[in-house]
Amino acid sequence: MSHNIKWNWGTKLLIAIILFMSFIFALVYLSTQNSINLVEKDYYPKGLKYQARIDDIKRAIPLKERFGITQTDELIILTIPEINPDSGSIVFFRPSDQQLDITSKIEPDSTGRIYFPHGDFKRGIYIYKIRWYENGNGFYIEDKFFIE
Repeated sequence: MSHNIKWNWGTKLLIAIILFMSFIFALVYLSTQNSINLVEKDYYPKGLKYQARIDDIKRAIPLKERFGITQTDELIILTIPEINPDSGSIVFFRPSDQQLDITSKIEPDSTGRIYFPHGDFKRGIYIYKIRWYENGNGFYIEDKFFIE
């Protein structure tokens, strides 16, 4: 004894609605499973202070070419020019995953180098952001580099 479903337009419409709703629920579920990484968590307050950063960038332009990154199998070496910061920090920013960001103070050795263990970094693109204050003036430099 078999039952035949009558495939009229109402049955087809009901099946189409059920399939469409299932598709939408699947998309909603998948979208809630993805992590969302903003470039900056507090982007609005930082946007308001951006003119100060532009001034800091302009002040640092003559020094920018003397900053550099080199890599060895064990170390990432940041070379900085002779600066006398009152305070400052270095951020190695990973655009794809903020959990891989690394922050450090500006503390160069006598040759103007700062050493970081290569194992602290994952392969990929980083942006180093260096901000320091010297004699009441702010300076800011950033540049991209690739960890191999």
